[in-house]
Amino acid sequence: MIYALDQWDKDFLKDIVCLDTNSEEKKNYLECSNTIERYCKEAGLQVDVFDSKHDGKDQPNLVASLDVGASTTILLCTHYDVVPAGDEDAWNYPPFDTTIKGDLIYGRGVTDNKGNIVAAVSAAKELSSKASSNVNLKILISPNEEVGGSWGIDYLMNGQPKIRGDFALVVDSSPTYVSIGASGVIAGTMTVHGTQGHAGYPFKFNNAIHLSIPLMQVMLDYVDIRRKVTSKFPAPAGSPQQTLWGRFSMTVYNAGSKTNTIPGTADISFDCRTIPEEDIEAVAKDIENFFEKAKEETGVDASLEFMSKHAGWGSDPENDFIKRFHSAVIEVTGTEIPLSADLGGNDGYYFTSHGIPTACFGTIADDSNFHGIDEWLSMKDFDLVKNVIIRFAEM
Repeated sequence: MIYALDQWDKDFLKDIVCLDTNSEEKKNYLECSNTIERYCKEAGLQVDVFDSKHDGKDQPNLVASLDVGASTTILLCTHYDVVPAGDEDAWNYPPFDTTIKGDLIYGRGVTDNKGNIVAAVSAAKELSSKASSNVNLKILISPNEEVGGSWGIDYLMNGQPKIRGDFALVVDSSPTYVSIGASGVIAGTMTVHGTQGHAGYPFKFNNAIHLSIPLMQVMLDYVDIRRKVTSKFPAPAGSPQQTLWGRFSMTVYNAGSKTNTIPGTADISFDCRTIPEEDIEAVAKDIENFFEKAKEETGVDASLEFMSKHAGWGSDPENDFIKRFHSAVIEVTGTEIPLSADLGGNDGYYFTSHGIPTACFGTIADDSNFHGIDEWLSMKDFDLVKNVIIRFAEM
């Protein structure tokens, strides 16, 4: 079967992909928001805009609603910010345009997450035209998901508007399973303190690079400790373990400025993944305690700073909304799509923290190069996600 997007969907996707909305620079947010608002209104949706205006920049959050007077409201969570394109010369296709090759559409953000915005709005457009929805829909379209969501979905849920619903679907996941949970994330930096000086006199100074090696060697033991922390939530197919598990990785190393200078400091950044059942602050305290023991064991002068902490989350697989959405996916796909939980983190916590049962589903295939060069969206997966939303709303 050959899949193709409607011209309206193609135009919508092209118009927002051509805008570089990377979350590092936070540019084109207002223009992208205005474009999305125009298409949402064309789809027959009511649109409310809530601008968090953080750091003196426009950061509009949109809530596009289809109100059919139902007793149930479904929240669809999406985001329009993207990661930077990186080396644009390395792309085979222009990152800020849409290029169609067979069943695939290339461009930065086509699948993470602008294609999912279009799929959600296009589904609501069809439901509106057929007057077939049995639920109210609120499509939450935010910036800053790629950097934690504090002025995006967090603002919508906990800031001025305080959006609420009966069930939330994070349209920002894989089409191969229905996610009912996600890992938490703790990021931080360990700084080793030495003394800076002339490299011709190394005996006079404490080289922070040299000092960092035994400290990192001991911290590697924490990788094994985290690996033994296991969850009741199933891991995605192909994972080395059947259920989610704890992870700890040292990910960035920064030290030194010149070859003839002994470095006075060395920074080792890390990423720790928690399971949904863990308390994020308790894990952070455990990292601190292990770090202090590592310092004591090695005699290294070092300090620890946490950069961010985002809790994991999980939903009850026996929840009626979860079961109903899972049934919609199986019906549309014609296959026994499994329930799973995400190894990465996502916005589900912002809903489950308010007692709203949550699932994730979306167009992001494992090999779609999301966050990478030549990111692509499968039109088959776009069609799948759109039709799952429609079927779920019509149940």
